[in-house]
Amino acid sequence: MGGGTIWDYYHPIRYLPGEIASAFSTEADFLRRDLDDNRLRVTLKPADEEHYTGHKIRVVESTNPQWYRELYLARMHLKRQRSLRSLERLSRGDDLPYLDRRGAVSPFGSYDSLYREMIQGRLINGYEVDDGFIPEQILVKRFFSCGN
Repeated sequence: MGGGTIWDYYHPIRYLPGEIASAFSTEADFLRRDLDDNRLRVTLKPADEEHYTGHKIRVVESTNPQWYRELYLARMHLKRQRSLRSLERLSRGDDLPYLDRRGAVSPFGSYDSLYREMIQGRLINGYEVDDGFIPEQILVKRFFSCGN
């Protein structure tokens, strides 16, 4: 397989060549750990200007990863636990096809295809992180015929 491949993100990564599938799995594991380690945490603290006795305000202690916040805004009903399970399946190479055996959209396969699509874009185009830019993976970019 190579340029002009018929693989798309509706199919599990096991249909990709080893090095390409491995890049997807590695990125999925990174995303899973990032999502698991970083979540929105809000606490209450006494208000600087008290308007009534016991007045408190909400303070954000930590946030979800930027990529998850963007995906959450773009997709209605995105569930954190389903996302974590999907990324775990992808990291193990046990991801599910978009359609089940009857040809119906699988709720778990739809999460897997969502993350396969996102990972494919990240691997082909690179992406911003807090402290810089992670460049594209040339091997993956060439496989999907997006490179030189």
